Amino acid sequence: MKKNSSQPIGVPAWKRWLEFRHRVLPAIVFVVALLAVITLWDRHLTSPSLIGQVQTTRLNIRTPSGGTITNLTVQLFQQIQKGDTIAKLDPGDPLTALGNQADLLLAKKELLQLMNLTTAGSAFDIQRNVLDKERLRTELMQQKVALASAEVSLQNLENEWSRAKDLHIQELLSDSLYDLAEKNYLAARAEVEERNILIKDLGKTIQSIEKLIASSQEIEEVKLDIDRTTLQRSIAKLEQEWVIRAPATGTVTAIQKRNGEMVSSSESIITLTQTQSDMVIAYLPQGSEIPVLVGQSVNIKTRTQSVRECQATIVRVGTSYEVMPDMLSQLQLYKLGGIGVPLIVKLPPDFHCLPGEMVNITLDLPNTAKKQNNLAVR
Repeated sequence: MKKNSSQPIGVPAWKRWLEFRHRVLPAIVFVVALLAVITLWDRHLTSPSLIGQVQTTRLNIRTPSGGTITNLTVQLFQQIQKGDTIAKLDPGDPLTALGNQADLLLAKKELLQLMNLTTAGSAFDIQRNVLDKERLRTELMQQKVALASAEVSLQNLENEWSRAKDLHIQELLSDSLYDLAEKNYLAARAEVEERNILIKDLGKTIQSIEKLIASSQEIEEVKLDIDRTTLQRSIAKLEQEWVIRAPATGTVTAIQKRNGEMVSSSESIITLTQTQSDMVIAYLPQGSEIPVLVGQSVNIKTRTQSVRECQATIVRVGTSYEVMPDMLSQLQLYKLGGIGVPLIVKLPPDFHCLPGEMVNITLDLPNTAKKQNNLAVR
C-alpha cells in the first residue's frame, strides 16, 4: 500500500523540549529574575527620603530627701513595672520622716485661706452659724404651715369667685360684689406665690449655712491634724524609711548609687528607660525641597534583615533648624552640615519598634504640594 506524501512528519518529544529550553525558557527566566530584582530593589535598596530614630524616654529616679540607701532592689537591665519598689532610704533624722506630711497639712490650711472661704474660724462662729441654721429652719416650718393655710383659703376664695362669676353672668350679682370676689381670689393667689418663693429662699439660705459649717469644721480638722503631726515628730524612730517606687514601666539602664551610699535631696539613683515608644524623630536636612506637612502620610521601613513596613503620620513639624544627633547626621542621605528641621512621626499601635531603633522614612508629596509644584513647572 502506498503512503500519503502530504502527511506531516512527526517531531519527537525530546526535540520539542530541546526547542522550548533554548527559545522560551530563557525568556521566562529573564522575566522572573527581572521581577525579583525589582521587588528586592524596592524593598531593600530604594533610598529613603529620611532616616529617623524611635524616641527614647529616660527617667532619672531621684531621692525625695537626703539619707542613706538601705535596700536597692533593682539590677542593671532589669525590667520593672510601675509602682515596684526601687529602693528604701533611711533619712537619718527622725524629724525628716514626717516633715513632708506636716508641710502638706500646712499647705492645705494656706490653700483654704487663699481661696477666701467665707467661713468662721473659731468654735464661737461655728456655734453661731448652727443657731442661725436652727432659727431659719424653725421659720421655714412656720412658713410651710402658713402656706398650707393660705392654699386652703385660696381654694375657698377660688370657689367663691367661680360662683360669683356664674351669678354675675346671670345678672344676679352686682358688679361691685363680683369685683370684690375676684380681688380676694387674686390677693390669695399672690400670697401663695410669695410664700412659695420665701420658702425656696429660706431653703437656699439654710444650705449655704450648712456649707459654711462644714468648711469651718474642715479647718478645725486641719488644725487637729497639724497638732497630731507635731506630737508624732517627737516619737519618730530612727529606722523610719522612705520607699522609692517606679513612676513608670521600663528597664533599668543605669545605676548611679548603691546600698550604703549617702545621698542628698533630689539626687539621681537610677535611670529608667521606657520599653515602648510610638514616636519617631527625624530631621529634614537643610536644602531639601521635599515639602512636609502635619497630617502627611509617610512610609516607615525597619533597617533589619526581615524588613517590616507600615504607614505612619507626621504629627508635629519644627519651626527652626536644629543640630542633628551624631548617628542621624552620619546616616542621613543629605550631609549638609548636620542641621535640619525636626519632625515627629506617630507609629500605628500594632507596629512595634525598640526605643532608639533607626528606621527609613519615605515621604510622598501631599496633594497640595503636588499642585504647587505642577503650577511652578508650568
